[in-house]
Amino acid sequence: MYNNLVKELLAEVKKEDSNVFSEQQKYSVWDKFSTIEIYISESMVSYRVFGDAYIVAMAKWIQNKIQKKEDLRKINIESIILDFELPEVKYRNALQLIELIEKVNEGTTI
Repeated sequence: MYNNLVKELLAEVKKEDSNVFSEQQKYSVWDKFSTIEIYISESMVSYRVFGDAYIVAMAKWIQNKIQKKEDLRKINIESIILDFELPEVKYRNALQLIELIEKVNEGTTI
């Protein structure tokens, strides 16, 4: 059901990933089915997710990319769908992640 990338990312999820500190900037997106919150500072990237396994894996993935200071502008919806091998019913997760990336890139909070 889940591809290797999703399984690997889910295995990397730690309780500490959700620790939030006052110096972190909050970015979030939500719909009726899920919520992604990412908290970013120079020293730490945290996240909180309410949703399915795909969206949890995507939050961990974006945390890793931000921590490595990768250019998020290179990420597009097609690559997310392919990398995560998303079933069509999960395309909205990819849209949510793109919306979150746009907010982070613009510096737009909440």
